[in-house]
Amino acid sequence: VHLSKNRSAKTVELGTTKTNSWTKLLLRNNDTQANLPPSVKNISSIGGVLITTKQDKTIIMSRGMNTVPTIRRGRTYEQVGANDKRGINGICSIIFIILLLVVPPIFLLASERSRHTRYITLSDALNSDVIELNQKSIDESDLHSIPPGTLVHGTSTHIETLASDHEMNIGIPGALTLHRNTEYCQWQEIQYQDCQTCKQTVKARDGSTKEESYQCNCITTYNYIKGWKNRKIDSFLFNQPGAHHNPQRDPMPSTTFVGEDVTLEFDGDVCNDDNDKSHSNPTSPSVSTKLDPTMLSNGVRNQPWRNVDFVPQGKSPPPSFFSRYFSDRTRYEPLQLLKNTPTSPAAIEDNFVYVGQGGYFFSPYESSTASKLFNYFAQYLEGSLFDYQLGDLVGALASCTAGDIRFYYSVKDPNEISVLGQVREANGAVQITPRVLQGVGNEKDSSIGLVHSGKHSAQDMLLAEDSDSRFKATVMRAIFFLWSIAASRLVGVAFGREIGDSSFSVKIEAAISLFAVLIGWLWLSIWGSSVHTYALIITGLFLAHLSYNSAVKKGSGRWYIAVWSKIAKWANLAPEMRQEDSYVPSPKRVDVDERTKVS
Repeated sequence: VHLSKNRSAKTVELGTTKTNSWTKLLLRNNDTQANLPPSVKNISSIGGVLITTKQDKTIIMSRGMNTVPTIRRGRTYEQVGANDKRGINGICSIIFIILLLVVPPIFLLASERSRHTRYITLSDALNSDVIELNQKSIDESDLHSIPPGTLVHGTSTHIETLASDHEMNIGIPGALTLHRNTEYCQWQEIQYQDCQTCKQTVKARDGSTKEESYQCNCITTYNYIKGWKNRKIDSFLFNQPGAHHNPQRDPMPSTTFVGEDVTLEFDGDVCNDDNDKSHSNPTSPSVSTKLDPTMLSNGVRNQPWRNVDFVPQGKSPPPSFFSRYFSDRTRYEPLQLLKNTPTSPAAIEDNFVYVGQGGYFFSPYESSTASKLFNYFAQYLEGSLFDYQLGDLVGALASCTAGDIRFYYSVKDPNEISVLGQVREANGAVQITPRVLQGVGNEKDSSIGLVHSGKHSAQDMLLAEDSDSRFKATVMRAIFFLWSIAASRLVGVAFGREIGDSSFSVKIEAAISLFAVLIGWLWLSIWGSSVHTYALIITGLFLAHLSYNSAVKKGSGRWYIAVWSKIAKWANLAPEMRQEDSYVPSPKRVDVDERTKVS
């Protein structure tokens, strides 16, 4: 279908599809008058709107994609007295805190094992022979004689690929990876609590008492903001779920697609020295190979994502004032690439349509009559059925509807890549695939299948991967140190010491000691014995001894009761649910010689 403005020679080519005598048209421009067939008349300002025509009827099937956020004020509660958590709230708080104490050590163990496996794999690759594909002496026949497991490396500027999303019938040429970024129109609850600090006296099982601070006379306010989020939000536990219901439909979740049938050409005189910026000679001999899709499972290193926008003829818009300060990395593609989207499964089943505004595809949420009635009933029960606010007017005119979905695409499409892997024959063609080092951990960490943007030698690629692996392990260790700050206080109460009430230096000593001992033990079990590991463990034990002697003493009693009381206090449970054995410190131990002198 060609739609032309009356006063302009500009023509916009749009896709159509016929299903059961229905025709869906996607109008890209805001044409006030369009030369349409007789069955479609009196259309004005319908840019980005999906319409249907049947015989002489024109029906608007979806709203436009609105982006203005909506703000509504919820309830305000005033709680006089202690802000204790009881019942299901207390149980949920306890479970949450226990998970925070248990999960980080498990993640640390997995991270250290992954780091160990990756280090062994990269070290083995550094010590292996690598065949360079950018050699004048190598040709296509030589690739078939390369032994399995032998690493090959090359740099290519001739990349033929197509990354596709078959649910939308869209393919982006030249893209090694294509990512669908899905956003959801959702309500978000924001809870604000303002409490006073009060004092109370708590009693232990032996009758001893102590004074502690607690939150009291709290005022809790709930506010709600509706807008586009990159994740779904469950509204079931909202304070007012009826007035702020979030449908959980997700027909097009965020997904990454890799290039299909990627073909690489390696010229015969490309120097892989990073300091040599010379380009290949087009007259030199070259070899051609396929790139296995699993090589792209980890993406393309050093290649940023570029958003994709579909515009007439694929021409970028005129530069704006801010373009001199912020470069536009958007990839502009012609609208002709969308000619098959009206027949895609996503368009037919979920009414997804391209609306522009930055490359967005949009699907409006249409609730059923039964769903609307149930939602009205929920609002009646919670007292919000007639709670009209200014935000409701804004939401009706310029905001999205909760349950609407939109998404846009981003790609990684480098002009030059360096690859490192092994070759194998598949379906009569030579493919570059990852090489897996057997017997050293999981397959992901023990494989060498690298794709980096730009021109890099094999050694530099392996060193860069090692740097990435070390950085990930360091981040996990930093998170574990934060965990050690809280965990050291639990260990302290188990040994009769109150780390939280001690000086700042004692708190740091206790946290470092626990961190050093646990990290050292992990390294000893995974990496084996070394001077650095033993030094770390000894340092941790020495700091633990210092913090134990300098920390404030707490009441005597069973260690597990003390640990439970600490966790329950963090969960803000009532005093009667976290009663300790005693708040009186245990008497100082007297050795045999001192008792003999006393007697």
